[in-house]
Amino acid sequence: MPASPARIGFVMEPVRRAVSETAVVTERHGSLARRDDEPLETFFDNVADAHTMADARQALLSPERRRFSVTVAGLDGALELDIAGPELPVGSWNDPDKSLARDVAVSGVGFDFAAQKATLVVWG
Repeated sequence: MPASPARIGFVMEPVRRAVSETAVVTERHGSLARRDDEPLETFFDNVADAHTMADARQALLSPERRRFSVTVAGLDGALELDIAGPELPVGSWNDPDKSLARDVAVSGVGFDFAAQKATLVVWG
């Protein structure tokens, strides 16, 4: 790449800013969102790449997600989970007491063979 005046000016800038904001996150978290002038170190050499990554992270982290531990009686269902397979085990979580109905991913499984119970950690 030739050392043009524009390229030299770009390279000499200590940081490049890329910001990704959504109204949902701002409404949900308000002033708890990170808002300071200290940049996060990344390894992007242009703003377009940094902005693409910031938008992708915003899309991943914007939905409200929770983590739950669920104890289930009987081991049959838990033992049938393909936790070593190529895809993450998923399911549905419906809890009318907490007004929740959402898809979840199983992120952890614990077995109590003596009590014939399993504890699933679900996230979603």
